[in-house]
Amino acid sequence: MTYDFFADKADKLKILEFIFNETDLHVYDLGSPYGQEICQYKTVDEISLKFDLEIDEFGTTFQLWTLRHKGKPFFRKVDIDPKRCNGHTFRYATEGWGLIQLYFGGIKNNELKRSHIGHINEKGALKWEDTNNVKGLVSSWDWLEIQATSRKLKYQIHNKLAIRKIGSFGVLSGADKLVTQGIKLR
Repeated sequence: MTYDFFADKADKLKILEFIFNETDLHVYDLGSPYGQEICQYKTVDEISLKFDLEIDEFGTTFQLWTLRHKGKPFFRKVDIDPKRCNGHTFRYATEGWGLIQLYFGGIKNNELKRSHIGHINEKGALKWEDTNNVKGLVSSWDWLEIQATSRKLKYQIHNKLAIRKIGSFGVLSGADKLVTQGIKLR
């Protein structure tokens, strides 16, 4: 399941409030900054104090998981070239077959980039299981629960928070207001 939508900072905060207050999802960094470990976030404030949810050139990216999904996320150490990364030699990535990605697009050059939720499905994961044995068995995940969780997130964003659509993309109220200020939705 994948779903793209447009959200400004206030919209993103509403989505995070829903995740923290209405779900049992754990929120992790998709990838850590150079030389640091992955953070797990437990409140909206932790995220809003750490990230610029309005103007973020590369977007703000998270992995979502709950015990109901059965399988477990793992934190893979990634070696990096210190010559290209200010002397840093590693970072971490949060990985797992059934994790749900949450990407928040930011504003750059007067354009608001799309935000996104999504996850691989069981069939897709099975195609890669033999070549990526680090992630464990695809069958250890509860794919029905993963789908139910992602549908709940999509429903909240698409049916409760979006005020209009551009094609299949939801436009949340704050993003819609940005259009009146000359910001383009991309």
